[in-house]
Amino acid sequence: MTPYSDVLDSIEPVDDGWSTTVPDDWAQGRTVFGGMQVALMVRAMRAAGGTAPLPPLRSLQATFVGPLPTGRPVLMRAETLRTGRSATHVRCDLVHSGSLACTAVAIFGAARPSRVAVDIAKPVPPVGPDAITDPSGLAPEFARHMQLRWAAGSPPYSGQDHASSLIYARLADPRCSAEDALIALADAPPTPSLSMLTTPAPASSVNWMLEFIGDPRLLDRARWALIGTEVRAGADGYLSQTSVLWGPDGHAFTVSHQTVAIYG
Repeated sequence: MTPYSDVLDSIEPVDDGWSTTVPDDWAQGRTVFGGMQVALMVRAMRAAGGTAPLPPLRSLQATFVGPLPTGRPVLMRAETLRTGRSATHVRCDLVHSGSLACTAVAIFGAARPSRVAVDIAKPVPPVGPDAITDPSGLAPEFARHMQLRWAAGSPPYSGQDHASSLIYARLADPRCSAEDALIALADAPPTPSLSMLTTPAPASSVNWMLEFIGDPRLLDRARWALIGTEVRAGADGYLSQTSVLWGPDGHAFTVSHQTVAIYG
């Protein structure tokens, strides 16, 4: 398997952006794992910022336009839209063979003094990660790079009666940055709607809004994160779901909102 950080570190400048090839073990069905796509674009965005490093990533909106195949060259075209006193807006397109696969706009923002600080309370799982085994059965290729253990809810196709989950998650690669790790982990759990089914069915994210809370560098990557996901509503094969990722210390590092298309 190719470590997560090796893929991210492999991007190289080309005439009109940055390029790399994502290996097959990062596939999610017929496309590259969404967390990998976004992480590659954030790397390109930071490279597009020039010699001055961008401040911490605060928010990102990605739309998955079409499948991105593994094993073929991909191109990231990034541009800075605006740089203000504290926030910088950057856009990036992810392209293969002339076709747009994903587009994203991110906001990088320097810290400002504020009297307002609100955290999201971390739930108390009914069981610890060491008492749970990794699930066996059907899983996309990229999942071999993750450790996922269900503290509440069930793995996909188990026929549970609710669309929510509470999952311990850890990335196998310890060498990536905390920002890179949070992007991958936030997109790692499968939609809990699949757990309501009893037979396999495709599902994919249509768009993804990822919000970062506080400094990602405070995440202890060696320990388990906890991710709570709830499908809030759904109809006509489209679902609205929200996830929160807590670090081992109880701080909520990310909030995700996704529109998910389900075919079952």
